[in-house]
Amino acid sequence: MVSTLSHIREIERVGMGAVSPRDAPVVKSWLRCLNDYKLDPAIAQEAYIVPELKLREHREQAEELIRIGRSGLEGLFNQVAGQNYVLLLSDARGVTVDFMGDPTFDNQLRKAGLYLGSEWSENRAGTCAVGACIVSGEPVIIHQDDHFDASHIGLTCTAAPIFDTLGDLTAVLDISQLRSPTVKASQQLALHLAAATARRIELANLMTRTRNDWVLRLARSPEFLDVDPDAAIALDGSG
Repeated sequence: MVSTLSHIREIERVGMGAVSPRDAPVVKSWLRCLNDYKLDPAIAQEAYIVPELKLREHREQAEELIRIGRSGLEGLFNQVAGQNYVLLLSDARGVTVDFMGDPTFDNQLRKAGLYLGSEWSENRAGTCAVGACIVSGEPVIIHQDDHFDASHIGLTCTAAPIFDTLGDLTAVLDISQLRSPTVKASQQLALHLAAATARRIELANLMTRTRNDWVLRLARSPEFLDVDPDAAIALDGSG
């Protein structure tokens, strides 16, 4: 594990324009943290859990999304629970409105912010998968010391965006671990699973919201057209 001091020094060098071997999404996020949000890498902030009343507001606003996404989350959790992954479904403001994890580790998960009600917006938490995904609209892996805040450098977090039927980012699906192998490439399968599940949630949302319309489903393999299409287009009565 990298030392906190060397982590801070690396971020400072990037802020002064030094070339970094890190992935472009990480460098861009570090620069936003320094220049846009005026965050200080030397000041470690513990994970933030929103108050109960605030969480209730966020969950009420995301109620339909939570309902639609639940089976997708359950399916994914069944695949990854054995590797001690945690799933977070965050709204477009970075607040976790649904969560799945091993209750045995509840205290550790809550302290790390891998918990219901945790806020992972970039301006609050610094570079993190949920925050970077909200800004970029792209799937992203933020692995260990990719995180801006030294409090989070033990975590590995992989996130994929979920868009609504108008093409606006409405949520982020995050798959995280408290501890993981050092090599970032170890999370490529997590990235694939998160992106695939996010797409299924988008399709389920489309089908739910267009019950009175025609839906054209597209698949590279005809055998998968009914069970797992690659895309879908909703058409109104006039085509």
